[in-house]
Amino acid sequence: MYENMFRVDRNSHESLQKQIRRQIAIAIINRQLPLHQPLPSIRKLAGELNVSINTLALAYEALKQDGFICSRDRSGFFINQDIYQEHSPSEKYADLIPPNKENSFDYQNFFLSRSYNLPRISKPSDCLVRYNYPFICGLVDPTLFPIASWRECIRDSVNVIEVKNWAADFSRIDDPLLLEQLVQRVLSKRGLVAHPDEVLITIGGQQALYIAIKTLLREGSTFAMEDPGYPDVMNIALMESMNIRTLPVDHKGLIISDEIKDCDCIYTTPSHHFPTTVTMPLERRQALLELTRQSNTFIIEDDYEAEISFNDTPPPALKSLDNWGNVIYTGSLSKSLLPGLRIGYMVGDRDFIREAKALRHHIIRHPPVNNQRSVALFMQRGYFDRFVTKLTREYKQRSQIMAQSLEHYLPGSAVAPSFGGGSFWVKLPEPIDALELQRLCKQDSVWFEPGGAMFADSEQNKNYLRLGYSSINQSLIPEGIAIISKHVNNLLNA
Repeated sequence: MYENMFRVDRNSHESLQKQIRRQIAIAIINRQLPLHQPLPSIRKLAGELNVSINTLALAYEALKQDGFICSRDRSGFFINQDIYQEHSPSEKYADLIPPNKENSFDYQNFFLSRSYNLPRISKPSDCLVRYNYPFICGLVDPTLFPIASWRECIRDSVNVIEVKNWAADFSRIDDPLLLEQLVQRVLSKRGLVAHPDEVLITIGGQQALYIAIKTLLREGSTFAMEDPGYPDVMNIALMESMNIRTLPVDHKGLIISDEIKDCDCIYTTPSHHFPTTVTMPLERRQALLELTRQSNTFIIEDDYEAEISFNDTPPPALKSLDNWGNVIYTGSLSKSLLPGLRIGYMVGDRDFIREAKALRHHIIRHPPVNNQRSVALFMQRGYFDRFVTKLTREYKQRSQIMAQSLEHYLPGSAVAPSFGGGSFWVKLPEPIDALELQRLCKQDSVWFEPGGAMFADSEQNKNYLRLGYSSINQSLIPEGIAIISKHVNNLLNA
């Protein structure tokens, strides 16, 4: 059983006993061995590894002395559970690293010039449990989610008839019911008239953006984006070796200039700008479309948080005004359904969608079809529309409380979003470093996103932060803002 996990090298300068001791210690630290089952007996493991019983006995005794294992009368050797309670368990086997470690392949150096591990926004996976005041963006309050309705759709998506409908290779097609529901219930509200052949389902909006960039552009293309803007989009373009050009925004969104003519593609969030939340007016949208048509420039429109609109008649998507076909529209249900479902979509010309679908095939083949069908049923039965209405009503109340709290505790720091969504963009006095502010606030169980990483020049824009209200109870918003304000004042007076 263990002969493939533990091996001995008889040509090594390291003794057999130390080889075995090191490998077992590392396996314990990495949780590769069952916690509540006995380790193999000395006699059994010695036989499997073809070493003497005395060698195994000395290895086990050393592991026992180091605190990795313990013995129980008539039961054998077990992993010592206390080993997992230590702050730095790796220190206990630091001296057990094999002597020829320096000769192993150097992945760190290998990835120096082509690493995908670029700076990015990461949110604690347990933030809703760990923090009392989670001003986190992009998450849905789980207490608002209609679990019973969702459970019903999941159950019905796996009955005998439904399984026959989706238990096949969906590489060339997406769930027809989901496409139909997206066209009727989501895209139509954004002013888009689309045929199912012009829509592609993706694993969240992030994949839609990647596929759009990868399909439209080549190495060395000039890719433009808003500054500040979505850093993960910049990372995608950098990984594909594109030339990045950042374009400024103002209180009306992306500023239209002749710089656009020199770009092969522009990424923009016109309806609800990321991260400032401003909305681009109709005249500027029309000017952007005309300028890009003249210069043969593509536009990737990210309709960020489009479902949550506080206006009865929200501005139409940029794509709805596109008569030439150079706009690729991307969106996601992550802000209105649970983000973990990872249902995104893109809209474009049939020939573009055909090419994008081929690229998707080579990446993941197709999104999970059972998820597609569950979401389709959730939409078809009216649960989605009701849920979005509930979210919009709740978020509007939270937005108002957030605006009042910010004006009371941090006056003049933010402007309420005009479109909707689930966050505020906050500008603090320039001496404030949002990263340092975040460190202090976390000690009082407050979490938010520093905004510097969303600028091309993060060093000159450290005093910005994003405050989300989608996943925090509205009664806690004033308390959380008060805590942030306390630490802001302390930093200013330090």
